[in-house]
Amino acid sequence: MTQMTCARQRLAAAIDMPAVLDAAYEAFEVILGVLRRHLEDDERAFPAFVLAAAAAANGRDWIAGADTLPEGSPQDRAGDVLEDAAVADVARAVAELSRELAARLTSAAAAAIGSAGDRGCCEHAVSEAAAITALLGGVNPP
Repeated sequence: MTQMTCARQRLAAAIDMPAVLDAAYEAFEVILGVLRRHLEDDERAFPAFVLAAAAAANGRDWIAGADTLPEGSPQDRAGDVLEDAAVADVARAVAELSRELAARLTSAAAAAIGSAGDRGCCEHAVSEAAAITALLGGVNPP
């Protein structure tokens, strides 16, 4: 099972705000690792991958600032490198995880009634996940 699959499953299984935040942090870290690994695989995809990696780092940092992120959660988690995957497949997989991440964080933001800090962090992270999806949705195979 790949780390992207695990991240997707953790997002789906998260039942409370701390679990959602922890899963979101991990998902952004996995995305960042994948993009870094495949950054130079195709010069046409390079700009989109660089900008998407920056959005992943920003999203991770927004989540790291959330009030109810469990202590000890922000840590380096090795990214899934998707060895031997075509650039278009990498882009598609990352965009799909980013879409799921944005949807899950949108729901979490709406449910964060008691914590404006968590809500704001989720909303900002949603914007970063949406940017990743938009950037990588345009990467076409050679």
